[in-house]
Amino acid sequence: MRIQIVMSLVGKLLYIYGVFTIIPFIYGIAFETAYWSFLITTGLSVVLGAVLVRYGRDSQNFSLRDGFLVVSSIWILTIILGAIPFLGSGILTNGFDALFEATSGITATGATIIYNVDELPDTFILWRGLMHWIGGMGIIVLILSFLKNLGADAAHFFNAEASVPKVGVVMPRVQSIALKLWQLYVVFTVLCFLMLWAGGLSPFDALNYAFSIISTGGFTPTTAGAFIYEQNNYICFVFIFFMILAGGNFAIYYGVLQRGIGVLLHDFETRMYWLVLFIGIAVTAISLAWHSGYTDPLQIVRDSAFNLVSLQTGSGFAVSDYDLWPAAAQMMLFICTFFGGCSGSTTGGIKIIRLITLIKSSILYLRKSIHPDMVQVVRINGKPMPEKAIQMTQQFIFLYLLIYVGSAFLMTCTGLTTYDALQVVTAFLSNVGLGFGGFGPTDSFAVMPNTAKLIASVDMLLGRLELFTILVMLHPQFWEGYFIKKEPLKRYKIL
Repeated sequence: MRIQIVMSLVGKLLYIYGVFTIIPFIYGIAFETAYWSFLITTGLSVVLGAVLVRYGRDSQNFSLRDGFLVVSSIWILTIILGAIPFLGSGILTNGFDALFEATSGITATGATIIYNVDELPDTFILWRGLMHWIGGMGIIVLILSFLKNLGADAAHFFNAEASVPKVGVVMPRVQSIALKLWQLYVVFTVLCFLMLWAGGLSPFDALNYAFSIISTGGFTPTTAGAFIYEQNNYICFVFIFFMILAGGNFAIYYGVLQRGIGVLLHDFETRMYWLVLFIGIAVTAISLAWHSGYTDPLQIVRDSAFNLVSLQTGSGFAVSDYDLWPAAAQMMLFICTFFGGCSGSTTGGIKIIRLITLIKSSILYLRKSIHPDMVQVVRINGKPMPEKAIQMTQQFIFLYLLIYVGSAFLMTCTGLTTYDALQVVTAFLSNVGLGFGGFGPTDSFAVMPNTAKLIASVDMLLGRLELFTILVMLHPQFWEGYFIKKEPLKRYKIL
């Protein structure tokens, strides 16, 4: 059965995930107390992995359909396993709360239902940061760095985990590239940690903030979050720099190491990403200077840049209460939550490459309306965008809006107001983790009903896996052939 190929690979991935779940257990033994729920999680991960490998079947031939199923299965399983330590230790007693917190952690959303993070044991603060870091670059990218001999078809796992258009991208050595991306990810994390530590943060806090910043997550080791650094310009600008860095395309950064800085400067998506950030910061800063009580120009620029970059990249930090800002500044922040960063980044949202594709294809459509016989194609970085990629982008936007509206309606059915429903769905589907009003930077999502938390968990996973990976499995034809035993070849007697 073809399902056995998927089972074998998912089982191996669970082995690797189990290694990460034991890190907090070791930390607890060394510095606090033994939290056996982490060891139980490791055991469950290894045992489940062993069962899947035992009854699975190795292969080097994978289809994109296999990629969708493997990616969806491993993300769902890691979320469920990630919730067990919270429940097993009694940190969270509600299953919906534990699932919500684990989903928010693995998807690097950063929304939390924990009121007082300061009362959490350091072991669980470390686990929250690790979940961000594991899911930030992508679980599949991480695991492909470890698994060998998967063959060229392993590229399907990349495509299944992120469905953004990839113009002219060829991945002949997908596992080698996965390793290089993770090496860059580790280097950025170490640099961020060192710069935060140099700014006066404790090593533990600096490490956990580095995990959250580079993964554009949002979990913090303190209840106050980034607010406690409101008067520290150095720390604020370190946050801003690395949030912008994490919102860029890591594959482009790898190209910079090979061919120089020109690769970054000539990438059209990167330039548009910087331009969108600059415009957003400028509009927000002008609004603050015009309509608020801000008088210090440096503070205006710093707070505008920090909050806007944080919300656009889905980092989920805030250095000031933007709920008190003028309406125009708040609207600019709200709009930017939909944009996200570049393809190949750790951000959520729609992504800049899709916005570019939609804008260019719309302009092209208007031109063809005037000159019907005109032959012209959408180009990105000088290369023609395949019609299939344009259609995929249009379908993504349609599905995104459909899920957004449907989720907001379901949220209102749980008792949330229309305003709050729109805010929380934006925060979850774009993997931002911050909303406005009752779910702003100084509030918790714990007040949501259990049903709303379940809807939120689904939205966070859909947003992180960019819709198609999960939704495609709802089509009946997706499962054709997966549970049918392969018939043996018939032998014919030669007369």
